[in-house]
Amino acid sequence: MCGLFLILERRRPVDVTRARACTQALRHRGPDGLGECSFDWSTTGRDDVPRVSGYAGHTRLSILDPSPRSDQPMRRGQHTLIYNGEIYNFRHVREALCAAGANFSSDGDTEVLLELLARQGLPGLNQAHGMWAFGLFDHGAGTLLAARDRYGKKPLFFHFDEERLCLASEIAPILRYLDRPPCMTDAALDTYLCDGWLFPQADGCTHVEGIREVPAGAAIHFDLGRWHLATERWFDLDAHVARTPARADELPELLCEAVLSRLVADRKVGLLLSGGVDSSLILSILCASGRGEQVHCFTGDAGKSDDAQYARRCIEQLGIRAIEVPLDYGPAGMDGFLSTCRHQEKPFPFIGNVLAMPQLYARIAEHDVPVIMDGTGGDEVFAGYWDRYYRFALREAQSGGDASWLEESLRENAGDAKAMRQALLARGVDPVPRGSGLRGAESDPPGLSRHIDPAVFDAAANDSLESFQGTLTQALLHDAKRGRLPEWLWQNDRNAMASGVENRSPLLDHRLAPYMRTRMQGKMSGPWNKLELRQAFDRFIALPTQWRRDKQGFRWVYFRFLRANRAAVLELVSASRLLPTRMNARAVVDAARHDDAVLDSVLLQRMLCIAGLEAAMGLQGAS
Repeated sequence: MCGLFLILERRRPVDVTRARACTQALRHRGPDGLGECSFDWSTTGRDDVPRVSGYAGHTRLSILDPSPRSDQPMRRGQHTLIYNGEIYNFRHVREALCAAGANFSSDGDTEVLLELLARQGLPGLNQAHGMWAFGLFDHGAGTLLAARDRYGKKPLFFHFDEERLCLASEIAPILRYLDRPPCMTDAALDTYLCDGWLFPQADGCTHVEGIREVPAGAAIHFDLGRWHLATERWFDLDAHVARTPARADELPELLCEAVLSRLVADRKVGLLLSGGVDSSLILSILCASGRGEQVHCFTGDAGKSDDAQYARRCIEQLGIRAIEVPLDYGPAGMDGFLSTCRHQEKPFPFIGNVLAMPQLYARIAEHDVPVIMDGTGGDEVFAGYWDRYYRFALREAQSGGDASWLEESLRENAGDAKAMRQALLARGVDPVPRGSGLRGAESDPPGLSRHIDPAVFDAAANDSLESFQGTLTQALLHDAKRGRLPEWLWQNDRNAMASGVENRSPLLDHRLAPYMRTRMQGKMSGPWNKLELRQAFDRFIALPTQWRRDKQGFRWVYFRFLRANRAAVLELVSASRLLPTRMNARAVVDAARHDDAVLDSVLLQRMLCIAGLEAAMGLQGAS
């Protein structure tokens, strides 16, 4: 992985000193090298076209071809490329390009991507398997092409106005060049306080005023002469899922290809073993393929669930080595929390995927393992969340008249409160009515909601899956594009790159996406979800996690953190300037000084996150 920064200035020269500092601010994403280039562009013989000044900066995490031959920005002919990501099948693509007459002077994927784009343009990306965000400047045509991968694993933000186009891997460098603070929109602030999440917008707008992101599977075309920007979608997940076969007998082979292709690296590769189905299936495939010793396993233990114990059982059965990372909740945890706020650049829920993972990645980096695989995507592709997808499976069974599946499923899940709530929702009954308080905060102490401005409750529900009426496949696609998955990817990228570690997710190989459309009988049966993945173990190595029902993931016991750091937490929240514009923050803080239930509440967690973002990155209100 890497960090990229690009600025184009109309009518005035780029401030190279400032641009260089913006690039340097991305050094955590690319600790192995820093490259830059400056350039000017104008149309010869046309006085009506303003001269454009440009700068491209790149911080490099060297994974493939660590030699200087693959340094960036990379210039070949009239094209200059800055790129963040990996093309896992780059050797295959390179062979095809060589057959067409291409010559290469490096051994990595960067030059392959540049040559592919120079010859075939945006359609060439259909040949690539991997993850990416890049900017390709054509000096002859005066155009910039910038694009993201199919799922948007790699971030790409931009600001565009009449005088500037600025593109970067993170938000802060853009704002630093523009010399303006991050201003959170009122709508985003209200939505987060009410929902606890900020899901992506279809138009690419973010929670920060003036900053947009290139949507997943899309590209922007920028014409310097016309100073015109247009967006184009080069990959449509819905169409891909609809037109591509999803055969059960082919799934193990596709899973194996997805895992083994992500071993391509000239440096150490690791695996985050959570104790769940997804990551342990990756381990099963690696060991069955004789590659178990090639991968360094890491586990995390928060001491709350059986996850770490299941991970240990898998490790013991396979006889491999692993490194276990204990999680910290003491005074050092407050510094870690503020660091997380600074890197995330966005309000987040108090969950392990945000707050436990930075510690794991930091330890991974200490072991000189710059590439890590995980099980991200298994839940969204293969229906792993009972509390999000079960009702869609029930509706599918009801409409299809599958009485036996319904009877067995409801009987086996009768003791699961989340599953039973989904069963009621499938019949149009919500046992926990929304709108009477903060969404997701039904367990908070009574009366907390009275301290919130009514405008917060008027915020539109950010998670539209709550009222979604489509099929199970449509629900999975929705979550993959505008729901949970983009949030996991944002969080994973920021957590990993904070320590200069590249994150790879085999279950997000686009060739597996068509399995979103298999029917509910193939995904859920009795007490089991993700049935297709569980059954795949039989083709590799059966592990204790195969038929494990409940899995919590890398946990972060928030109340231990809040109580251990009560004084610092409440001091930080009290210092917020944003919160008083939307609530009576002082009343909540005063109650939390003596009442653990208020301190532990969802509302206080959300308040702390906003206050942390204010302190760590200078977040301000838009109004």
